[in-house]
Amino acid sequence: MTSDPSQNGESKGYPLATVPTSVTLSAEQFEKLYLSPMTRQQPTLARRVGNPTPLALGGFVITTTPLSCCLMAWRGASGNGIAFIGPIVFLGGLLLLITSILEFILGNTFPCVVFGTIGGFWFAFAATMIPSFNAAAPYSSSGTSTTAGLSDPSFMNTFAFLLITMAVLMLIFLICATRTNLVYTLIFLNLLLVFLLLSAGYWSLGEGDAVVGNRCVKGAGATLFVASLLGFYLLIAQLFDAVGLPVTLPVGDLEGFWKRYQK
Repeated sequence: MTSDPSQNGESKGYPLATVPTSVTLSAEQFEKLYLSPMTRQQPTLARRVGNPTPLALGGFVITTTPLSCCLMAWRGASGNGIAFIGPIVFLGGLLLLITSILEFILGNTFPCVVFGTIGGFWFAFAATMIPSFNAAAPYSSSGTSTTAGLSDPSFMNTFAFLLITMAVLMLIFLICATRTNLVYTLIFLNLLLVFLLLSAGYWSLGEGDAVVGNRCVKGAGATLFVASLLGFYLLIAQLFDAVGLPVTLPVGDLEGFWKRYQK
């Protein structure tokens, strides 16, 4: 009985033992496929199992938008986000953490780190305002009131160091985002300003300068609102692509900016 050449690999001129079984990608090709998901189409695996990035964007905008309105004191809102503990935990922190794990599985290192660290910050921010964690209560005069502790000067002067550290992290993300697209970069630019303004506001309030402190907090709210609008735009762009709508929203591909510096 003769064998079918199409089944043993000889139909393409390869001996059976030398049929190619793998494909080698250059470093540049690998980067284009896996490290810039905001710029190009998702890799084949993402197309098969789904693109997790919109999940994180949804969690981001649904928490930052109301929080920004609160920081700007719209409609008499106050409390610097204490009313949003539930959304911050379950819509912000949880969704971003889940997305971070999914991005890790897909090999998208940068989105994995971004969503994981921001999701972790949401958890930490909410935990600070939850009485059972006893983070702010020791700063109150009674030693048991979380609400009073959150507004204590010593607490604000201390908590501001976390905010300024987050600002440094956003600066790093901002630099890395210039390898993706303009919208993503602008989001991190605004988040950088948010944390800088919040830290300045907390330190001013801690020193008793309520005028400057409140202005900085409101400025942080306005900047966060801009970041949330950009997040909505990026979310819409990705969902339009996911459902196959014949509408492509521009996100400002920045790949060409770096090509001139590559050898």
